[in-house]
Amino acid sequence: MAVLVGRLSARPDRTPVYTPDEAVSHLLAMEKILECQMRPMASNRPVPKQVFVNQYLVKWKGFSYLHCSWVPEHEFEKAYKSLRGLETMVNQFHSTMESLGNKVYDFVAIPPEWTTVDRIISFREEDGQRKYLVKFKGLSYAECYWESESDISTFQNEFRRFFDINFGNRRGMYVDHERNHEGFKQITSLTPKFITGSLQPYHLEGLNFLRSAWSNRTHVVLADNMWLGTRIQSIAFLASLFAENVAPFLVVAPSSTLRNWEIGFTTWAPQMNVVVYGGTSQARTVIIQHEFYLPRGRMNGVRGETNRIKFDVILTSYEILDVDTAVLKPIKWKCTIVDDGHRLENENPKLFYSLKQFTCEHHILLTGRPLQVVNSEQQAEQLSALGKRKRNRKQIVEKEAEPTDGEEARQGNKKTRGPYRRRTHRRKTHLCSGPRPLIEGQGKSLRVLGFRESQRKTFLDTLMRYGVGNYDWKEFVYPLMWKTYDEINNYGKFFLELIIKDTQDTNPPTFSDMVPKIGLTRDKVLARITVMMLLQEKVKLIENHPSKTVFPDPIIGRFAALKNERNWNKEHDKLLLRAVSKHGFGKWIDIVKDKEFELEQLICKALKVPVENLTRTNPDQKDPHRQLADYLRKRFEILENAMSDECADTYYRNGRRTDEHPLLDIAIADIRRRVSVM
Repeated sequence: MAVLVGRLSARPDRTPVYTPDEAVSHLLAMEKILECQMRPMASNRPVPKQVFVNQYLVKWKGFSYLHCSWVPEHEFEKAYKSLRGLETMVNQFHSTMESLGNKVYDFVAIPPEWTTVDRIISFREEDGQRKYLVKFKGLSYAECYWESESDISTFQNEFRRFFDINFGNRRGMYVDHERNHEGFKQITSLTPKFITGSLQPYHLEGLNFLRSAWSNRTHVVLADNMWLGTRIQSIAFLASLFAENVAPFLVVAPSSTLRNWEIGFTTWAPQMNVVVYGGTSQARTVIIQHEFYLPRGRMNGVRGETNRIKFDVILTSYEILDVDTAVLKPIKWKCTIVDDGHRLENENPKLFYSLKQFTCEHHILLTGRPLQVVNSEQQAEQLSALGKRKRNRKQIVEKEAEPTDGEEARQGNKKTRGPYRRRTHRRKTHLCSGPRPLIEGQGKSLRVLGFRESQRKTFLDTLMRYGVGNYDWKEFVYPLMWKTYDEINNYGKFFLELIIKDTQDTNPPTFSDMVPKIGLTRDKVLARITVMMLLQEKVKLIENHPSKTVFPDPIIGRFAALKNERNWNKEHDKLLLRAVSKHGFGKWIDIVKDKEFELEQLICKALKVPVENLTRTNPDQKDPHRQLADYLRKRFEILENAMSDECADTYYRNGRRTDEHPLLDIAIADIRRRVSVM
């Protein structure tokens, strides 16, 4: 029914059998039910025989998703009378699954992130063995679990990082550098050693601007076009200070952008220990206990009781800063960065007064809004107050955007009324001539080549439904009717170029240039593109050679289900392939109801279900077509596997290496060839 993803340490093929009392005791440790499937149950007969029974995937209290296991339904039934509320829990689970409707086919019981180690934050000795406290990706600190080394042995990078932070010589004591203008050194390389990526020229300009202000002990407002990377400039600046053994730092940002900040540090400055301080009270308690301070006695190779700060950067939101001011106030911060710094104005005085209580040497306000003369003086006073000493407003350096040649021609000798030209205003961007900026806005308002998050999600959904077709984007025009064809074509070309360049195994949520992926998995997208491409080839074969079989004899011999069955034959498979080509992948109910292919009657005959049973008599009744749709989905999985095998056979016969992934390689090669001529 649903897709199960994740590593399970349970015994899926040898399900234990309990007495009624044992079943009650066993299920007392159950936290929740994740999934229900028909699965094989081991037999004690001399000749093993698989018996399929209904089983529930269970998560146990105090154990991570690595240790989920399957429990037969009859074990639940034994415990219903003795274990109060168990039957209600099972019924609620089934109600939840039914409420998903067609989305149940995309349901994932255990997302792969939940079994992937994000951070190892502590360890302890237990029965002569070392156990580690693990935070998993996609889960909060409140859901950290103790794991034995054998359970997480594959995550060696996380082990190395844990030992490096807690016991290595990653850094020594933080130092107080003398800051003066004479000692300021301008960065000239676009690939400085303290970051892992390559900066753009405007990034380098912003980095040197911030370093100059640091040397001059000047608090600053960094106001720039929102798509010109103020976040990257700020991260590079903090990384340059960290390379000089200066830390810790505090970054305060809207909660919707904290994840982007975290990804930015991981991408550009992975050597820094960045902790996102947020979540529930329980989660923040775990962070304070295990992520704030190093163990006493030995801290990063330095013995003693001082310099016990474990992190290099704390990322937190305005709301958490207001709630936990007392927790963060005792720390002596080297630099504080406030994203969306205009919030320090009258609309959020609590944030200003919370920050005013902190001890911090340097303050930076980031804003994507053009600085106006009317509020620049107020921002100057705020920075001076945060610095706890008087400053002249002229000491605050404002970074201006240079006008383009076209603007200068239009403006003539007119003077601008503020430090920014009109083109930097977000609401006027679409009126400007020339290509759209790659990224503009931030948080939920972030746009990529003019595509909002919902529009990018629509593009991806359409891609996963139809593939790329003939690269003419005809299937994308209706779902994205608010976009011109050129805009769809430009974004599609840009997306495909990124997807074939992204070769990271970890599948981070953004590409290398910080463009969000909207939850896609690279390999899954490339595999779907290839399958839909193979599907189109099969449909052409059917149209041009109606009497020819869809698959060659070796493939039919490999898949017994492709042979003619009593109520389903090869001609029916041809209808199914044509229907998926028309409606797209996953639209099984639409395919069932399409009168052109008349698959409804064929499936009813195959399943021995009377056609009259498909009429819904009660509005609350589950759609009876779902059973037929499930049959089609499983049938297409067989055709999909057959097409993939046929493709792989051709791929290997052509002398390809057998350790490659043919579906992915074919998709990448075809995309690279087609994009080059678009």
